[in-house]
Amino acid sequence: MHMAHLIQFATRATRRSSWAAVLVIPVLLAASAPVQGQYATPPIDQGLRYFMATHSFNVFIGPNSRTDDPGPLAKLAAEAELQGHTNLGIQMIGGSTPMQHWNQGDGDDNQNLAKVGLRGGGVDVFTMSPNAIMPEEGIDLFGDLMIETNPQGRILVQNSWSAWDGNGTTASVGGTSRPDFSNEDHDRADIATIQGWIDGIHAPGGYLERMRTQLAGINERAGRDMAYVVPSADAVYRLRQEVLRGRIPGIERQSELFRDGMGHPNTPIVNLVSYVWFTVMYRQPAAGLTALIDPNDPTSPERERLLQQIAWDVSAAEPMSGITNPVLWPSGRNMHDLLHRLGTDPGAPGAEHQDHQ
Repeated sequence: MHMAHLIQFATRATRRSSWAAVLVIPVLLAASAPVQGQYATPPIDQGLRYFMATHSFNVFIGPNSRTDDPGPLAKLAAEAELQGHTNLGIQMIGGSTPMQHWNQGDGDDNQNLAKVGLRGGGVDVFTMSPNAIMPEEGIDLFGDLMIETNPQGRILVQNSWSAWDGNGTTASVGGTSRPDFSNEDHDRADIATIQGWIDGIHAPGGYLERMRTQLAGINERAGRDMAYVVPSADAVYRLRQEVLRGRIPGIERQSELFRDGMGHPNTPIVNLVSYVWFTVMYRQPAAGLTALIDPNDPTSPERERLLQQIAWDVSAAEPMSGITNPVLWPSGRNMHDLLHRLGTDPGAPGAEHQDHQ
């Protein structure tokens, strides 16, 4: 069982200093004992340069050139004082697969923004968002290009939630793209159904195992750990379960989380997925960050805290997220502060699903 499911992180006054503690908590530790230790995988405390080859279930974390909005990931990085966080470019193809991104330009690689970006060097993180097919040839091709051009960089690959709740697929993977499924149909899924989706992607031979196996192949060819999983589907499915339990302030129905039947996200999922990406990209929780709080919505602060908690839970539980210690606590805290925050509340998001990781 991951201790991360039991932690409720305190709001931070600042994020300038690095996160210093790793906690494996013996039950009999004195409450006043200071927290000591170091990360097995240290948090990244400088901004990263990233390029996205993506689709509409992920593009929203980055900047929006039409509105001049820097995007939620940049807002979180700015508040966390991660100097140098930079989006180097976005190659966006709706409903796409990585192989579509690889073939963009019809053989003219100068028209392929992703390949141009990688070959230009200086890419700390290259992101991909595959579709229903897994494994997927484009992931390996981009992985090998990353090894060649940016050997010290990382590849982050999103596991996305199913379009139309699994009742259809996009044309890029052989679907019709227009099933008879409305946004309100999202409300038909109950907790057990959603748990079945979670169990399915985590099952032996399931989507996540196939993704991890493919990424492990890239790591083997790179001679180091380079490719990682971003567990956005887990986060979205857990959020939907918490909505059904009545635990998410300001959200009464699952359909409020989406803009349409396909599953394009409304603000709560935009923010949740952005917290997952921040957590995996920078290997630190988003807990206490306020950049995505809506000042005009009195339910927003508590909702964002819960979204940050879900994002941390699923990221810490994913074995290929790059987070090797599941419990973090800021330097300067003592054990009394931590024990005060341990999740004994059965209503804490994620507390009932520890056995499914």
